[in-house]
This record gives sequence, structure tokens and C-alpha cells, in this order.
Amino acid sequence: MRKRSYDVILLRRAERMMLLHTEFLSRLSPVAARGLTESYGDIISRLAGDPYQFPFADEMDMPDIPPETYRKCLFDKRYKALFFIEGNSVFTDTVIDCRQENKTLFNNS
Repeated sequence: MRKRSYDVILLRRAERMMLLHTEFLSRLSPVAARGLTESYGDIISRLAGDPYQFPFADEMDMPDIPPETYRKCLFDKRYKALFFIEGNSVFTDTVIDCRQENKTLFNNS
């Protein structure tokens, strides 16, 4: 039996946020920035394999979004990717540094 594979699509905001996190981190430590991008690549592979392994995001993650719409996955100790699934596609919407407050995350598209 062949395992189902999902298409992972990075939305523009997720690409922007990941680039900002990586650029900032690379100024502090190129090694840490490389680790972040490798960890993100691993998460993308896991999303392609089975996005349902990750829990639903809750109100602390996204206060303005209806429940059970988005899922979350943590990576590289302090980053969180928020994504949703439609059919055979996984849409990565945003990447958050969990050390920052994100009250207006989805109001500033």
C-alpha cells in the first residue's frame, strides 16, 4: 500500500517570515541560521508525508481564527509553522518565532 503524499505550498507570508527569521539569525550565527533552514526543510517533508500528525492550533496561537481550521508544527526549538489542509494540498500560512507576541498575526497580511 502506497503512502499518500501531500503537496506543500508556502504562501507568500510564510516565505517572507521565514526569510526574515533566517536573515536575522544569520547576523547572529550563520550556523544557527543553517540549522533553522534544515529544520524547516525537515518539517516540510513531514507535512508532505502526513500533515494530520500535527495538532490543531488553539486560541493562543491564533485568537481571531475559527477553531479546527489551522494546524501547527513546532521546529528548531522555538519556531512554529501554522498551516491548513485542503484536499491533497498543505498551505503553510505563517512561521512564528514563539518568543514574540503575535496578537495581530492574521490582521496584518
